[in-house]
Amino acid sequence: MEVGWYLRFARTDRIEALVSIKAGAQVRHEVHTFPDWHFEFEEHDDHVRAIMTRKQPVYDKESV
Repeated sequence: MEVGWYLRFARTDRIEALVSIKAGAQVRHEVHTFPDWHFEFEEHDDHVRAIMTRKQPVYDKESV
């Protein structure tokens, strides 16, 4: 799984991914590569839910 591509080219400020336990370690590694994103991880029995949110929103700003 190449989460880095999603983070580089995302047109949103929040991405959620359900990955296998084994792939969870790879997603956690992206924390060091993308310091402008905040990462949260929720471990479940057979998968990990990864929630990645931009620290400085770009796309989901409310219009004034």
